[in-house]
Amino acid sequence: MFSSPQIAKLFLLPIAAAFAVTAYAAGISATATITDSQISPGVYDYSVTLNNTGTTTIGTFWFGWIPGAGFLSAAPTDVISPTGWNDRLTNANSAIQWTTATDLLAPGDSLSGFSFDSTETPNQLLAAFPGPGLGTGDPETTSFVYIAAPLADPGDQFAATISEVSDTTEPATFPLLLTGLALVAIAFKYRHLHRT
Repeated sequence: MFSSPQIAKLFLLPIAAAFAVTAYAAGISATATITDSQISPGVYDYSVTLNNTGTTTIGTFWFGWIPGAGFLSAAPTDVISPTGWNDRLTNANSAIQWTTATDLLAPGDSLSGFSFDSTETPNQLLAAFPGPGLGTGDPETTSFVYIAAPLADPGDQFAATISEVSDTTEPATFPLLLTGLALVAIAFKYRHLHRT
C-alpha cells in the first residue's frame, strides 16, 4: 500500500512534469519580418529578419514549415544564410531549415541575412497553404524556431509577416495610366471650353 505522502507525490508528479514542459516551451518565442523585391520578371528576392522575443536562445529557424509539412509552393533558389548559420531545403524543397551550433540568437536580439529567391509573388507567399495534408489553411510563412538543434525541444510556431508588399505592377502600365489620365483631362477641358 502507498502512504498518503506517496500518493500525493504520485498525483503531483504528472502535474509537475506538464508544468515543466510548458515553462520550458514558454521560454522560446520569435517573430520574423520579410522584405521583398522583384529582381527579374517573375522572380522575387525575399530577405528575412528573425527576432528572438523569448527568454532563451534560438539555434534553428525552419521557414514555411510545421512538423511533417512544408508550405512553399515553389522551390526556393539562391538560399543565403547569416554568418555562422547553415541552410538546407527540406520536405521536397517546400521549406527552408536554417541552423547554427555556434552563433545562437540571444534573447532580445534580431538577425538578418536569411534570404532566398522564389517565383512566388508576395501575395502568393502571404496566402494560406491550400493543402492537401497537414497545415492546410495555415499561412505559407508559418515557421518554427528551436532553442538549438531541430526538434530537440517543443519549439515555437509563428507566421512570418511581409513588412510591405512591393508593387508588382508592370513598368509599362504607369505610362499607359498617365496617358489615359492626360486624355481624360484634355477631354474634360475641351468639353468645358465648348460649353461657353
